[in-house]
Amino acid sequence: MKYDNMPSLAEAHAKYFKVGTCLNSRDFIGHAAIVKKHFNCITDEGMMKWGPTEPEDGVFTWEEADKIANFAKENGMALRAHAPLWHIQTAEWTHLDKDGKPASRELHIERIERHTKAFCERYGDQFFCWDVVNEVIDDDPDGGLLRKTKWLEGVGEDYIDIAYKLARKYAPNAQLFYNDYNEYNPVKRDKIIRMMKGMQERGIPLDGFGMQSHINVHEFDIGEYKRTIEMYAELGLRIHITELDVSPYSARERMLPAYPYTDELVERQATIYRQVFAAAREYSDVIDDVTTWGIADDINWLDGWLRPGRAHYPLLFYYDHTPKFFTRQIVEDAICGR
Repeated sequence: MKYDNMPSLAEAHAKYFKVGTCLNSRDFIGHAAIVKKHFNCITDEGMMKWGPTEPEDGVFTWEEADKIANFAKENGMALRAHAPLWHIQTAEWTHLDKDGKPASRELHIERIERHTKAFCERYGDQFFCWDVVNEVIDDDPDGGLLRKTKWLEGVGEDYIDIAYKLARKYAPNAQLFYNDYNEYNPVKRDKIIRMMKGMQERGIPLDGFGMQSHINVHEFDIGEYKRTIEMYAELGLRIHITELDVSPYSARERMLPAYPYTDELVERQATIYRQVFAAAREYSDVIDDVTTWGIADDINWLDGWLRPGRAHYPLLFYYDHTPKFFTRQIVEDAICGR
């Protein structure tokens, strides 16, 4: 199958779900052609988060986020809003009062509402879903339910409920998602389910769950992954695969001076990517979107976790932006119903 004649990922999966990718302003240099051809859904990688959009108290800067929103609109692509409420990429002032002291609960809530209102007035008629809150579960198996953050410290455990109520108030037509990683690890999965069940029991508006799916080739079991989809779906939630990439390296291997990207690792990547897309097609009655966290290997967030001088290869397109052999296989699998 030649690249020029290769059907797009989005076209091949049109009867199943949207196929998306994340975009940052840097990605417009050289990546636009791939995005336009292969994807029909966009998630802003970082420019819609709190810090970039409100770097100073009450001062909103939309220029970079507008680029993403406008690109999606101009190309007829769906837009996922991503993670304005997160423990990272939030300016220090957000948690301080005018005297530089820790902000009160009331001030925190006031700021959450102001930011939510401004964000939704800007983009609320465009995004179809929203990762309202991101990565709030404590990773420690022996720890509590919620990650210790300044939001938790400043507001209390109900800051999550407050964020979703305000999101529904100002974006009544958007699907509201919770988004997290290591979501198929049984211990963390149980915590995520416990939190979301509690939200449902309290009447908090929650429409879906985002399975980030940052996968390592050494630690992946497709049976456990599919069981995880079923467990989240049992809550009556829509499922998105929100940040898919497949790392060929373990955490230890990433820090070695050199580690070959062998044919064996490539084959493991190929198998896992095909398994994940096949699982998504199998469960397309509950899965509405599969989004990769990056476009091509020349720009990817995982390179920042490698020893300097090395490169990661976690995505569906090579450095020269041509599709990898397993990207073609994924398209063929979808078209042939495999």
